[in-house]
Amino acid sequence: MAKRSPLRSRPAPTSAAENDELDFGDLTLGLVAAVVLPVMVALILGLIGMPVGGSEGLNAEQAELMRATDRYVPPMTPEEARIILDHVQYSVDDRAAEYIRRSRDCDDNTEKNFWQEIAKGVLGPAEADLQRILDESGRNLAMPVEIKDAAQKWLTKVDTLRFQLDQEDPFRQSR
Repeated sequence: MAKRSPLRSRPAPTSAAENDELDFGDLTLGLVAAVVLPVMVALILGLIGMPVGGSEGLNAEQAELMRATDRYVPPMTPEEARIILDHVQYSVDDRAAEYIRRSRDCDDNTEKNFWQEIAKGVLGPAEADLQRILDESGRNLAMPVEIKDAAQKWLTKVDTLRFQLDQEDPFRQSR
């Protein structure tokens, strides 16, 4: 008869709770994967000369040149000034005049104030455009005098309309 081999002792079954717990090894592995590996990859790529950010950045001189180029505005041509004057004429004579007419037709002070604020909102950009033309005509001596005179005339008209709107403001006493 064959001899029986002695029974081997089995290891104690491990519980599932022990496997689910985080231990120091798991924490170390997570820290290495999250922090150390990306830093090492960036350092190695930097050492061999590959840009990490996707493209090589500008040096100081190139960056200053780009900033100066972004602020550069070419001188205004007389044709551009005429186009701006036409747009200002439309804004003042058509749009702002219509809003002022609507405000004068209203009896309700709130509605009157609403239309006056819209008219002021139209006159503001028109005034800024006219001021830009006047500034440019001061710098650019080749700009025709009639453009400067027309801009001055429209600026006077815009100021007159603003003054009238301020005088007709229904809430002027309470402001």
